[in-house]
Amino acid sequence: MQLGATELIAAHNHDLAAKRQQLKVKPALAIIWVGEDAETASFIRAKQSRAKKLDCAFFSHHFVSSTTDQLLALIQGLNRRRDVHGIVIQLPLPKTIDLESLIAQIGAEKDIDSLKPNSPYPAPAPSGIIDLLTYHNIDPSNMRTAIIGAGRLVGSPLAELFRERCWEFSQITDSAQKKTSFIKEHDLLIAASGVEGLVTPEMVHREMIVIDGSGKDVDVDKIEPLVKAVTPKRGAIGPLTVTWLFRNLFQSLGQ
Repeated sequence: MQLGATELIAAHNHDLAAKRQQLKVKPALAIIWVGEDAETASFIRAKQSRAKKLDCAFFSHHFVSSTTDQLLALIQGLNRRRDVHGIVIQLPLPKTIDLESLIAQIGAEKDIDSLKPNSPYPAPAPSGIIDLLTYHNIDPSNMRTAIIGAGRLVGSPLAELFRERCWEFSQITDSAQKKTSFIKEHDLLIAASGVEGLVTPEMVHREMIVIDGSGKDVDVDKIEPLVKAVTPKRGAIGPLTVTWLFRNLFQSLGQ
C-alpha cells in the first residue's frame, strides 16, 4: 500500500487559492540557489510552478558559483524589499559558503523555510510528514518510531515536532546499516538521511509503515511488498513540503 496525498494536496491548494483571493498584496517568494545540480533545478521548478498556480511572484536568484559576501549582500537587499515576503536558501550550498551567516542574515518575518532558530513558521517538510500521517489516520503516539537522520530541513525539526507532542521516538544519526536489527524493532520508520537506497529489506517488517522524508532513502519498488505502507516515489512528501512553504508565505501576510 502506498500513502498517497493527491486529495490532501488538492484540499490544501483549494484553501490556499481561497486565501489568495483575500489578499490585496501579491505574495512574493525569493529563492537563492547556487550550482547546476539537476535535482535542485527540479525542486526550484516545482516551487515556481506552485507560485504560478497561486498567482504569487517568484524571484529566482541563481548563481553557477558565488561567495558568502555576495549572497549576504543579496539577502540584505531582499530583506529591505517590501515586495518580497519570503526568502528561501535552496540547500545544499557549496561548502565554501558560510550557510550559518546567510541564515542569520534572513529577517525572521521572511524565514518561511524555517531555517532560523525559533522561526515563527513551522518547518515545511516535517509539517508535510505530520500532515500525511494525520490524513491516513496514523497516530505516532501509539507507535514505536525511528527517525533516520538529523538534517536541518527534515530530521532535526521533525524530532522537535515529536518532542512537542510528547511522542516517543528513536533518532539514528550515525551509520544506520550498523543498526539494522534495532531499526526493525519499530512500527514507523521515517528515513531522512538523503542517502540513496538507505532503507534495506533487512530493516523493515510486514507491519511497518515507512516514510521517505528525503525522496532518496527508500527504493519503493523493493520495500513496498515487505511493509504495511510506504510513501510513493513522487506525489507525497515533496509536494506537501512545497504546500507548507506557501502556507508559510501566506502566513507572512496575515493569512
